[in-house]
Amino acid sequence: MMRKPNLCIVSPWNYPLFNLDNQTHFGGWEVRITLIAKELAKCGRLKVSLVVADHGQPHREQREGVTIYSWIGRPFWGIPMSNDHASDSRRKHNFLVRVSHWLNRRFLSLNWPYAQPPLLSGQIGPCVIEAQFISIYDEVDADIYMVPGNSLLSAEMAFYCQQRDKKYVFLAGSDIDFNPAYKTEPEKLDLYGVPYCLKAYAIENAHMHITQNEYQADLLRQGYGRAASVIRNPIDLTLAFPRKPEAGTILWVGKSDERVKRPSLILELARRLPAYTFVVIMTQAIPETHQQCVEEAQKLPNVTMVNRVPFHEIEQYFAQAQLHVNTSAFEGFPNTFLQAAKYGVPTLAAKVDPGEMLSQHGCGVSCHDDLELLVKNVCLFMTNPGRYAAASACCLDYIRTYHDKDKIIPQYENALASLL
Repeated sequence: MMRKPNLCIVSPWNYPLFNLDNQTHFGGWEVRITLIAKELAKCGRLKVSLVVADHGQPHREQREGVTIYSWIGRPFWGIPMSNDHASDSRRKHNFLVRVSHWLNRRFLSLNWPYAQPPLLSGQIGPCVIEAQFISIYDEVDADIYMVPGNSLLSAEMAFYCQQRDKKYVFLAGSDIDFNPAYKTEPEKLDLYGVPYCLKAYAIENAHMHITQNEYQADLLRQGYGRAASVIRNPIDLTLAFPRKPEAGTILWVGKSDERVKRPSLILELARRLPAYTFVVIMTQAIPETHQQCVEEAQKLPNVTMVNRVPFHEIEQYFAQAQLHVNTSAFEGFPNTFLQAAKYGVPTLAAKVDPGEMLSQHGCGVSCHDDLELLVKNVCLFMTNPGRYAAASACCLDYIRTYHDKDKIIPQYENALASLL
């Protein structure tokens, strides 16, 4: 009997979505990966493995058909990736590794600890790839490896798959994953201290790209001359809670990261619209930003701040909301847009319009980074029942047509099978 092909997905913060007793924060990215992993495992054509951060769980365990490996020994997983200290530590570590290897080559009698264990094979530009950080992939021994987004992990995975003759799938997470400057300005660093050259390497050495929409596919084609399989994000259309909208309630869900999610904008919106109730579910990403937002929210009587919601309870907030607001500077395709649409809740976005869901499919409005326009549209949707009902109907039609997991998961199966 032929063995099933093995797919390994690397997503460090996914564990709490498989073990509800774990209190680690997660985001929409992890929600997307969890559904894909569970559904692919359920279909039975692939063996599905998941590599996550070490939260103190068993090194290897089976949950809902997925084999989960903890990444013991990987540095910095205890620090949020958006924490500036993590970026400084990562840069310092890479610098010490490079210096130590140079010293070992020049002075063979010295034993410099940062040079151990040895490299797997070499470097990507100036950046060292160490065997200990990617040895977990040998243990998994998958045929296909998939990493969401463009990061240091993506570059390491591309490097590993080149060395081991494995297949690497680049799963787009955000539009910024395909920034052309990664190739044209390789010496720069991103927000988290990752060199641009590594991100270009990940793009150019992937065996397959899967994007969330045509816009991302165009970015990839124009910036890197690569084609992509466009597969929309899946969602389970089963309603976990009955739809019971509370009049005048506006929901915001995101991280305390001012560079991307911009939570200060939802608080400013609440300040300008005291007649409406704002429910702000904000997981901690940058402690200083989180604390500032909490203190500011305490001054606003129409804001309820929620720190953490288990995934199996989050849809209750969408079921009760009248509107969903997104304030991000950039996105890929946020899972929150789909969760809102599932309950017929229109989305008003300060800037983004993923897959033209708002402008072309009528599920809400994108306000082109104009706060006054966002204020105006909130009032319009709250006071015009006809406009609201039309957008709500578009949400339900859109989500059923384009994002039903029963339509999307077979597309993943077919795309992955084509690699083998």
